[in-house]
Amino acid sequence: MLMSSRYLVNGSPRCCMFCGEPFRPRDGDIEFWRTSAGQHFCSEFCADDAEEAQFRKRRAAAATHPGLGAGSPHL
Repeated sequence: MLMSSRYLVNGSPRCCMFCGEPFRPRDGDIEFWRTSAGQHFCSEFCADDAEEAQFRKRRAAAATHPGLGAGSPHL
């Protein structure tokens, strides 16, 4: 979800969680992407790349630990 804000609340992220770039200003507002999990990204591309990296990490963990595969009660 694309968000814009004129004001950054103290403690709010100021940089992309994936690439580390600061959020860009646009028409006097700071523009960033926020996921439903509350993570902040500089663009939809970084948000997608972070989601893909997380998927690959979970898939690799499931491959090394067969008991954690799909349908496992341990998820």
